[in-house]
Amino acid sequence: MKGMKRFLPAALSAALLVSGAFGAYPAAASTQDEIDSAEAKKSAAESEYNTAQDRISELQAKKDNAQEYLQDLNDQLTDLNQQLDQLQQEYSATQEEYDTVNQELADAQEEENVQAKNMALRIKYIYENGTGTGALETLFSSGNFSDFLNESSNVSELTSYDRKVLKEYSEICETITEKQKEVQKESEAISALQEQSISKREEIQDLVDSTRQDVQEYADSLEGEQNAAADLLASIQEQQANIDALNEKAADEVAAADAAAAEKERTSTQTAIAEETQQETAQAASQSAAVSDSTSASGDSGNAAAAAAPTPTPAPTQAVSSESTASSGSYSGAVLTAAAGRIEGPSGQETYYNMDMSGVVSIMRSMGNTDEYWVRSDGVKMLGSYVMVAANLSVRPRGSLIATSLGMGIVVDTGGFAAANPTQLDIATNW
Repeated sequence: MKGMKRFLPAALSAALLVSGAFGAYPAAASTQDEIDSAEAKKSAAESEYNTAQDRISELQAKKDNAQEYLQDLNDQLTDLNQQLDQLQQEYSATQEEYDTVNQELADAQEEENVQAKNMALRIKYIYENGTGTGALETLFSSGNFSDFLNESSNVSELTSYDRKVLKEYSEICETITEKQKEVQKESEAISALQEQSISKREEIQDLVDSTRQDVQEYADSLEGEQNAAADLLASIQEQQANIDALNEKAADEVAAADAAAAEKERTSTQTAIAEETQQETAQAASQSAAVSDSTSASGDSGNAAAAAAPTPTPAPTQAVSSESTASSGSYSGAVLTAAAGRIEGPSGQETYYNMDMSGVVSIMRSMGNTDEYWVRSDGVKMLGSYVMVAANLSVRPRGSLIATSLGMGIVVDTGGFAAANPTQLDIATNW
């Protein structure tokens, strides 16, 4: 293996693995609990808001129906009032007609009295002249003057003029009486219609009053529900703002934890390097002492040979620039591309990012890695023969090797995604 694992001995690799194990992110977990609580409150408020909207729709429909019914009742009330006005006019006209007929009847009765007096005078004349000795007895024995006139014995004694006047008088009285009956009947019919209309108007007025009250109650309830819905919407917005703030806080906590993890890794690496250097120095000193003893035993030539022997040094790091080497392996699934954007790779979900990697390379250098940083022809950023990836450092510490869809990768970085997606890989590219 080239790069970090080849360069670092076993003690240093163990130190790196230990350094990655501390990052359980208790602060981020606590913040996630707050986020979950805020999400639950938001979800409950959204459910109540939807229920309130249903109630608002129902109340609005009832209010609209009641207003429509109220308008219909008002139209009926207007028609009835117009009908009553018309009936009142007809009743007034009928009363005037009735008064006229009564006056005509009174005039006819007055004429009857005049005719009766004139007839009485003529009968008296007839009686005094001896032509009707029984006329007075007939007059006093008759029920009324008309009966008297109808007696043939008396009618025959009247002049043709008197008979004509009598006939006209009888016809007039009969006509007036019939007309009086008709007017009276018409007046009674109009009065009955008035009573029915008034009763109907009172009934509709009661409906108008009760419906108007219903409309007001619906309006009051609607206003209450709308106010409640507005409060719920404000609560939803408040919870969303709280969630956004908590997500930002969680990202800051992850970043802080990553920085602490990186610092601990750097310290652990430096300590491990120092320990390995001390071991190598001790081994070199031991070898030098052995050579010195051998030289003393073999003479000056041995001393010269020992003096010329070089001190062992670690093998240099080999930078692999072969793209085929980086992408080798048995993986045959989906491959991350700029067009795909997000896939499920051999080690979990994969995305990509493009940023200046100088800071990341510097961190890796501080950890002892000397592999060449370069960009593959397909745009993948490489450290030696490994694809550079960002991951959750508490799960996959820096320097860890992991399979990706684009070849074997090395963890060199992390990001805010790590809190919510601990197994996600973010692959460095120039896309």
